[in-house]
Amino acid sequence: MAILSLAFKSLLNRKLTFFITLFSIAISVTLLLGVQTLKTETNNSFLKSISGTDLIVGSRGASSQLLLSTVFHIGNTPNTIEYKTYKKLSEAPAVDWAVPISLGDSHKGYTVMGTDLSFYDHFSYANKQKLRVQSGSIDEDIFAIVIGSEVAKKLNYKIGDRVIVTHGGGEIEGHHHDNIPFYISAILAPSFTAIDQTLIVSLEAMAAMHTDNHDHFGALPGETILPSDHDGHAAHESHEDHDHEEHVAHESHEDHDHDDHAAHEAHDDHDHTAHSAHQDTQDQRVARLLKVKPEKINAVFIGLTSPQAILGMQSYINNFKEEPLSAIIPSIALQELWEFFSLAEVALNIVTVFVVLVGLLGMLSIILMSLNERRREMAILRSVGARPGHIFGLIIGEAGFVCLSGILLGVALLYILLAILQAPLAAHFGFYLDINMLTSYDLGILAIIQLSALVIALIPGWLIYKYSLSDGMSIKF
Repeated sequence: MAILSLAFKSLLNRKLTFFITLFSIAISVTLLLGVQTLKTETNNSFLKSISGTDLIVGSRGASSQLLLSTVFHIGNTPNTIEYKTYKKLSEAPAVDWAVPISLGDSHKGYTVMGTDLSFYDHFSYANKQKLRVQSGSIDEDIFAIVIGSEVAKKLNYKIGDRVIVTHGGGEIEGHHHDNIPFYISAILAPSFTAIDQTLIVSLEAMAAMHTDNHDHFGALPGETILPSDHDGHAAHESHEDHDHEEHVAHESHEDHDHDDHAAHEAHDDHDHTAHSAHQDTQDQRVARLLKVKPEKINAVFIGLTSPQAILGMQSYINNFKEEPLSAIIPSIALQELWEFFSLAEVALNIVTVFVVLVGLLGMLSIILMSLNERRREMAILRSVGARPGHIFGLIIGEAGFVCLSGILLGVALLYILLAILQAPLAAHFGFYLDINMLTSYDLGILAIIQLSALVIALIPGWLIYKYSLSDGMSIKF
């Protein structure tokens, strides 16, 4: 303890070099632990993107492509499967539930996914957490659209807003499904998955948007199809003219009410179906009557009655006779896909190791540069009874104290940065950074750094030990 006390007092006499060394080690430790934390949280977030789904079924092809397109909404699934195949798979004895997934459209760069209401009952993420509604409600109306939290935030959408879907990824400028407008019925709470950046529509609406009847779904008996303008209003002009008197009467009634505008908005928020039906285009009215399902879909999420049935059901689907299918186990596919990033992970580890090494070498260089100036100090210590071993221990103690202080400061800086960055990362990038205690692996790394500092300090310690044996009260140059 006397050596440590003496080492601390000696460091206080050299505050500038002490703090330079301290902060270089602290920054190195912060960077090392920060990279490890980001790597771990990214891996956890990646693996938690889907939970509780036993199989994902799609057209035969690469499992990574099926996983990326259906779970992360990255890339396309050019091949489709028959809707009747989904119905047959859902009736298999081992299948507890099956949810159809249809992709291919977008809205202002965000993915539009077609499915049915069972999606909200069965889809889960991060240890079987269900999707939650932040505002509005899930509406059974086929032209109600549910949007993710990021979509609502970035596009400043609210309940009741009108949405026009674009064909494909929007590569063809102006190719919008404006004959089939949607209204927002619900905004989902953040899940920190791809769902946050997704708009969810019904399969019937998806089928209505992709008819081949010159952008029209059809006509009811006795009706004539009118050409629609870009906003999709011309197609229902006759409907609006027919209801003109009713609309005027409705407005006069609202004028009579107190705060008429607020009352009208409240009515819209609580009765989306009536609001949507009043604005229906001709194609929408036909689609409501027919409620046609799409002939083809992109994938099926399947939950089985028992985990023991997974391999058997996967084999049955992979050998399906009616059309070529591929069934992947999400947890295994996610782990295999993460292994593709192993090279980047190794590169990050190498960089962080070199950063810490640079910090330790900086400490060594500062100690070595100060040795010649400290030979008088060591000679005085020898004159008052300090042995060469005490001088050696003093240098080792200083290095150990500086490194330990740098590690503690580095850990403190790490948690401060995590606390500061947690909210912005979640808000702007949809990445939730969980703040946890240091793992045993992290503590092991810190122990290695501390041990390395003591080993590196052996060099200046040995040199000052030799000087202390030969030096007297005078300084030799």
